[in-house]
Amino acid sequence: MVVDVQEISSTDPVWLDIVELAALAARPVARDYRRWVEADDLRQIAAEYAFKRQDKVLEYMYEVDEETGQHVRRKDKGSQRAGETAMITFLRRRCERHARKEKATALGYEMEDEYFYRPIMIENLIKVWGSGEYDIAGQILDPAEMGGRRKKSLPSEGNDLLAMMADIDSAMKRLDDRHRLVLVRRVVEDETLESIGEEMEISAQRVDQLVDAGVRKIIEFLGGRNPGQ
Repeated sequence: MVVDVQEISSTDPVWLDIVELAALAARPVARDYRRWVEADDLRQIAAEYAFKRQDKVLEYMYEVDEETGQHVRRKDKGSQRAGETAMITFLRRRCERHARKEKATALGYEMEDEYFYRPIMIENLIKVWGSGEYDIAGQILDPAEMGGRRKKSLPSEGNDLLAMMADIDSAMKRLDDRHRLVLVRRVVEDETLESIGEEMEISAQRVDQLVDAGVRKIIEFLGGRNPGQ
């Protein structure tokens, strides 16, 4: 089925696949946070988020037809599996954000208590570090943007941001060349998994795994796992 680059029809069969992928994304999060969230709720949240982020659905579930230049569903089985895996990872992160918020509410602590060790936060910090776009740091680094309570002063203000960027710079230098290169190309330069994989001669799924592994290493270098887990 041919898809317009701007919007995917609500009747497109891809949404049936997304529902299944949302369930797969929700399952491990529901298991890890079973005291605070239900699998059905997470599945619905993941599916709704996919509908809002159709750019990611296009990136992971479709490919560009060389003749027409339009998006069509991936045909190669290996490419389909890689795209589905990337989609599951993307939706799982959304489920984790919701689960962490529910856990924080139930236990009586604020999201900012664990905010700066979350994978999505680390990716945002790497983006600021790599791009030098400090003017967007206030939005990216504000816990209120992620459902938490805004602090009176943000780490993105003044010398705190410089110190944070220094920590990220140090952590990035501790990575091996492969993980650092993948993080820069994917997070900072916003390249697709497929384009990175093609040049590195590895699958898009493997690229996504390297991104996740690199972020985990950065978290460890900066101080370990999230508090409150």
